[in-house]
Amino acid sequence: MKVYTFPKSRSLRVLWTLEELKLDYETCPVDLFSPEPAVSSPHPLRKVPVLEDKGHLIFETAAICQYLCEKQEAGVFYPREPLARAKVNEWLSFSLTDLESPVWTLLKHKFLLPEALRSPAVVETAFADAAKALNAVRLGSPWIAGEHFTLADIFLAHTLMWAQLCGLVLNEALSGYVASCQQRSPYAAALERNNKSA
Repeated sequence: MKVYTFPKSRSLRVLWTLEELKLDYETCPVDLFSPEPAVSSPHPLRKVPVLEDKGHLIFETAAICQYLCEKQEAGVFYPREPLARAKVNEWLSFSLTDLESPVWTLLKHKFLLPEALRSPAVVETAFADAAKALNAVRLGSPWIAGEHFTLADIFLAHTLMWAQLCGLVLNEALSGYVASCQQRSPYAAALERNNKSA
C-alpha cells in the first residue's frame, strides 16, 4: 500500500491508523504548493491523503481509515458489533464536522491564507464555534468511545492538536487525553514518517 502524504496534514491520520493496525506501507510525499510539482497527488483536488492499494485509489481521510479497518477486521480499534461501532462512528463524525470545521477555518485564517484574505470576524466566529464544540466533549472513559483506543481517538486527538495550535485552551481532562494519545508509539512512528517532505 502507498499513501500520498504532506507534512503536518491530515495524512498523519492515515499513517497513524496504519501504524495502529501494524500494516506495511510506503509513503509518497507530494509537492502540494509547487506550481510544477515533481510528485503530485492523484486526488481530484490534488489534496492528501490518498491511499493506493492494489491499483485502486481511495481518497478522503475517513473513507481511507474505515477501509483499512474493515479490510483488517480491526477488532476493538473499529468494532464489528453495531452499537460499539456506532459509538466510534458518532465521535468520528463529531470530530470531522462540529469540531474540525471551525478549527480548520481558524487554521486557514490564522496561518494558511494570504494576509489579505484573512478575516478577524471569521476568526472570532470560528473560535466561538470551536470552543462550543470543545465544551461538548466528555471523556467518561479512558478513550472517547469507551475502554479501548479506537479510530475515533485518532480523529479527535488530531483535531484537538490543531485546536491547541490555534490558541484554544483545552480543559485538564482533554489536555491529558491528547498527551496520552501522543505517547502511543504508533503515533510517534506515524508523525516521523508523515513529516518527511518530498
